[in-house]
Amino acid sequence: MSLTSSRVTNAYTTLLCVIAAGMPNLNILMSIGGLLLSALWLYSPGLVEGWKKFRKNKVAILLAGLYLLHILWLLNTSDFDYALKDMKIKLPLLIFPLIIGSVDFSERQLKIVFLALTTGVLVAIAHGTIYYFLHSDQVINFRDIVRGVSHIRFSLMAVLVYASIFYYFKELSIFFKMASILVIAAILIFFNFIQSATGFLVFVSVTLFFFAWLLRRRRWLLVAYASSLMVLALFTFFKISNSYQRYFTVREESLTLSDTTALGNPYTHNLEAGYVENGQYIFRQICDEELIAAWNERSKVKSSTNDSIRPSVYPLLIRYLTSLHLPKDRSGVYALSEKDISNIEEGYPSINYVEKDGLDLRLHTLLFGYHQYSISGNASGLSFFQRIVYWKAALYLISENFIFGTGSGDIKRAFETVYSEQDFSLEPQYRHRAHNQFLTFFVSFGLLGFLYFLSLFAYPLTFAGNRNFIFMAFLLIAFISCLAEDTLETQAGVTFFAFFFCLLCFRSPVSSQKP
Repeated sequence: MSLTSSRVTNAYTTLLCVIAAGMPNLNILMSIGGLLLSALWLYSPGLVEGWKKFRKNKVAILLAGLYLLHILWLLNTSDFDYALKDMKIKLPLLIFPLIIGSVDFSERQLKIVFLALTTGVLVAIAHGTIYYFLHSDQVINFRDIVRGVSHIRFSLMAVLVYASIFYYFKELSIFFKMASILVIAAILIFFNFIQSATGFLVFVSVTLFFFAWLLRRRRWLLVAYASSLMVLALFTFFKISNSYQRYFTVREESLTLSDTTALGNPYTHNLEAGYVENGQYIFRQICDEELIAAWNERSKVKSSTNDSIRPSVYPLLIRYLTSLHLPKDRSGVYALSEKDISNIEEGYPSINYVEKDGLDLRLHTLLFGYHQYSISGNASGLSFFQRIVYWKAALYLISENFIFGTGSGDIKRAFETVYSEQDFSLEPQYRHRAHNQFLTFFVSFGLLGFLYFLSLFAYPLTFAGNRNFIFMAFLLIAFISCLAEDTLETQAGVTFFAFFFCLLCFRSPVSSQKP
């Protein structure tokens, strides 16, 4: 290898590492890395030679074709401003196949890139942790602790680091094996800290896939493994179902209603509101007069029946008292400890939000969200159940634009229209797009776009060289993320998808026996 080619190789490796390390942290690093990578590609191999190599790479052409689909569908678009903005975000779908698909990358370079990604993930974890301890009073949602990109995109990158550790573990020295275990521990602790249900789900999926991969040539063990997973899944389902029933089934003592408080003031009982907290109806046994007066005596955060503070404090107080099986009157408020008063002032809606944390709290939140949604049919503010509404809206648009879709530029306007014309019981600030990349492509490009996008996950596996653990683990991560998110609609998401899809699919062939 000449000195010049060695320098070019090192330059490519450096820029790939900049993109990988920047991905969990700063969009600008991804942008700068992509621009410099493009400039280096024009220098070597150059436009003519690079184009020749690109034309021989069928999978690279397939991925770049996804971007060309956006260009062609401008013919089916009226909102060109939105369409061009969308195409700008999705440039990685064109740039990375063209560059990485026409340059040879070695297994050694891939290891270095994964080391850079691991470093970037650890920096993001450290940054988020430090931010929390310095600004804990400003943190409302724990998922906002991830500072550079969305917590969901970060979770995908972290799980890919986890998969790469599995892939390379046998080759690592003792020091790096120990370091890798610490990295996995840091990822899991941080997932629990930010209550990342998506991260945990993808993490578990990759773990299960890893063991299935190890057993793939041992048929009976694989059958036993699959059977064990089914039993475990059923056990988990019944465990969660039992927890839900115990918490949200009304206890018999809650059905007995008193007419007046101990002080002789009348209670109000909303018999139509079926909301339950810890086995008790929330909107029963309420005496506003005593409740608000007692609260104002005990708390610095005042409340009344008509001021602007009530919408934030009053519902919290009602629900918190219910969770402790206390009446919503003077005696209930004075039965609260000073810690309870502080918890309500800080925004805790229930004692469970104090006693639970991490993924346990996230599960409880999901169950309470299901309880609210099943009673009211309104998913506003309930992130998981909002997705159900988004999917319903998307399916409606698909039925109206099945063959050619709405066009990529008109998809935002189409969702706004369907929300305004159809009754989806969703408040305006929560009305978003599909939050499912497969449905988004179906809405935008019709049946053709949907099938084309699906082919990206299937066609690369027809090449034996791509049927290795790390590439298939990446496809699994990407597939799951596309089921729950519009992964390709943000810079971090589309860069993650295009960058690692190309790098793992187009690198020099390696043994498929790993791990």
